[in-house]
Amino acid sequence: MTVNRTVKRMLSAGIALASLATLVTLASVNADIVCTVSVALTISDVSATKISHNHATISWRIDGKTTSQVFYDTISHDSIRDYAYSTAERKALAERHKAILDKLSPSTTYYYRVRSAAGSTELISDEYTFATLSSPRGLTAWLSNLFREYVFPFYLSWLW
Repeated sequence: MTVNRTVKRMLSAGIALASLATLVTLASVNADIVCTVSVALTISDVSATKISHNHATISWRIDGKTTSQVFYDTISHDSIRDYAYSTAERKALAERHKAILDKLSPSTTYYYRVRSAAGSTELISDEYTFATLSSPRGLTAWLSNLFREYVFPFYLSWLW
């Protein structure tokens, strides 16, 4: 029996290779023949949500169980090695991933890539962007000015 026949028999038996892990070892019944098949994984549904003035949540899916990590910076990069910041790699294998970026600067555009790995296979997404909101101090300053300029003088004139 050859390796090709083993794989063809498994395919004809209805075994979906895409649903198996990244690297799948297929063996014949008598374990004389071993075949390693690589199944391509893809990153999808990458998004930045829950964006505030100092944090954001990055989430994505992948069609296999992998680790997760996010690389980010205020300028665009071609390689993940060039990003100034990254989250710690989350070693728990999962298909749905989420990372919270904190201590971000207000009113700033961030560029990011997600990275997932399983065994020796590493996947890195395209680059995405999001912008943090302006600082809440801006609203506080505006309200303070409103009270100082209009409300407080009116209140003082009312008291006299």
